[in-house]
Amino acid sequence: MRIGLVDVDGHNFPNLPLMKLSAWYKRQGDSVEWYEPLLSGHMDRVYISKVFSFSPDYERCIDADEVIKGGSGYCIHLEDGEEVKNTAYGFMTRGCPRGCKFCHVGCKEGRKSYKAADLDTFWRGQKNIVLLDPNITACKDWKELFQQLIDSSAWVDFSQGIDIRLMTEEKAGMIKRIRTKNIHFAWDRYGDREEIIPKLRMFRELTGWSYQQLTVYVLTNFNTTHEQDLDRIYTLRDL
Repeated sequence: MRIGLVDVDGHNFPNLPLMKLSAWYKRQGDSVEWYEPLLSGHMDRVYISKVFSFSPDYERCIDADEVIKGGSGYCIHLEDGEEVKNTAYGFMTRGCPRGCKFCHVGCKEGRKSYKAADLDTFWRGQKNIVLLDPNITACKDWKELFQQLIDSSAWVDFSQGIDIRLMTEEKAGMIKRIRTKNIHFAWDRYGDREEIIPKLRMFRELTGWSYQQLTVYVLTNFNTTHEQDLDRIYTLRDL
């Protein structure tokens, strides 16, 4: 088969679903390439992926037997079959109570984290699970959901991170039992310093994880000075 890929948002960062599709089709011996209307010719199937709703849709003519669109930018799920990848993607919770000005989750999903699904609604025994939850630790059902992840024995990627400000010893203990190669937090607001630093220190001491397993994202150029940005970076380095 000749497979074409279209990344509506551009190629400035890798589109994971398209990369997964490309790898799977290539393993089957199919031809995969970025689709170019004037150069690619006829395709058996073209996948169009769009992450951001504000990206203009792909409006060029496509010469293909089948065109499949997917991604959060279309607000639909791409059903490409369990055999395509050994990774399950999905939400167990929606919403976030934080209401950060740089984030649209609050207005899109609500200023409250709530259970949206059990794991088995989108996981079918795959070795890897990618969670898209915006703030699972803020959900009142976090313990039940963490236990489902523990029981799965799958490798879990909390792709949107974990809110370190809501960390407790009990939560840290359950996260330690979840199979994960790396976990990341965020220090977006400089004013959260006194809340974040003790929680980061507590989490590392309780889990015993090394720095290779822990990541903290730092939001810069939003409402902080260079000095505040560097202060957060140096503090995290020292931790």
